[in-house]
Amino acid sequence: MEFFFKPRGVAIVGATADHGKGGYHLLYNARQGFTGGIYPVNPRYSEIDGMPCFPSIMEVPDPVDMAILFVPAPAVPKLAEQCVQRGIRGIIVESGGFSEVGPEGRSFQDALRRIAVDTGLRVWGPNCMGIIDTERKTVFSFVSPSIWEDGLVKGGVSLVVQSGMLSGGFLMDAMSHGDTGFSKVCSLGNKVDVNECDVLSYLLENPQTKTVGLYLESFVDGRRFLQMCAGSKKPIVVLKGGKSAGGARAALSHTASLAGNASVISGALAQAGVIEATDFNQMIDLCKGLTGASRWETGYGRIAVVTYTGAGGILSADFLEKAGLSLAKLSPGTLDALSAIYPSWMPPRNPLDLWPAMERQGPLKALSVALRSVFADPHVDGVLLHTFVGGVMSYIDLGEASSLSLAAGKPLFCWLLARKDEGGRFKESALQHGIPTYGELHRTVECMAALFQYRKRGARSS
Repeated sequence: MEFFFKPRGVAIVGATADHGKGGYHLLYNARQGFTGGIYPVNPRYSEIDGMPCFPSIMEVPDPVDMAILFVPAPAVPKLAEQCVQRGIRGIIVESGGFSEVGPEGRSFQDALRRIAVDTGLRVWGPNCMGIIDTERKTVFSFVSPSIWEDGLVKGGVSLVVQSGMLSGGFLMDAMSHGDTGFSKVCSLGNKVDVNECDVLSYLLENPQTKTVGLYLESFVDGRRFLQMCAGSKKPIVVLKGGKSAGGARAALSHTASLAGNASVISGALAQAGVIEATDFNQMIDLCKGLTGASRWETGYGRIAVVTYTGAGGILSADFLEKAGLSLAKLSPGTLDALSAIYPSWMPPRNPLDLWPAMERQGPLKALSVALRSVFADPHVDGVLLHTFVGGVMSYIDLGEASSLSLAAGKPLFCWLLARKDEGGRFKESALQHGIPTYGELHRTVECMAALFQYRKRGARSS
């Protein structure tokens, strides 16, 4: 799979000078970060934006390991054969019009499959959106060039998506909010050859990938997939589409997928240690919370809640219990340390309502003492921090909080309420410090529970 992610040269077949077309977006995106050879192919042009444009794939110079095909489906099989003749090792077919549209399209897809089997050419797609790799700053996709406006936010989450537009939408939405960092985003489409097992195998060996999230409508080789998940040392989150009868019919027309029995699949995924998501944003949020899983001790899910509001503490207790976590029973030494910052009329207890201590000691000191105390407590396995950012309420030292968390080997999750601009800056800073941050309290607890569930499962298997 390496030549898909690290090719020496790429031919873009169907490149165009029309700025409003996907063929131009492919060329533009490739030029922004890819440092190898880029060779547009289209007999209608001799050059595009100052780059030489070649009339056919056969005339593209060396080195070229991979070709991206963005041409009508009927032309794809012949072009694939030319790629074989040219010595190209793999193609990404980003155009649609194959099995997802009916018998005629299926004939083109069957021809592609035969070429792959007979020649060894690796075929990614068709009907997909390609690859985005933030580590290498390579975008082999016709996703809108506006993706570069927010920058490619690097991180440990890699996505495998059996859809084209969804992967692009995922990435643009998440990057514009700045609270999740990605390594690779892979859109598989109809999976005529390259499938989720091929890509998952690559990502599990990829050092930059810490967590893998997959949106799948079908499994090409379920046994192999489950074996890989069961043996993975990295968290895997799956969002399965096509569970209902209506969803299965929609999946068949979307990527020509057979969805399978939902309850059987869910049970098999759970046995293989996979965490199953129920919607798109939840999948990304779970991946974000699981990215640092290897850094934390196993623990029992005893949580200290540090808040500025009594109501937030009460709701946290409710959500923790529902999620299978518990409020930590703080040790006498921790309570003594906290009593020093609390007013005499308010004894500290978990959940820790810090507002009176903040008024008495100042926000920064009160929060620093509270975090130091609970992270040092042997009865605490993790910390749930509530914070508000905006105006006079910007009081947390994220660097100190992250250092305390890492030193203790205990995760810190943050529920954030904020004014819009300040909240965006806080999320970006929290991402840099490795602190998962969420805008909804129940989602924060849900993701924290998934982390402890994953760590406990790993402890049992070892």
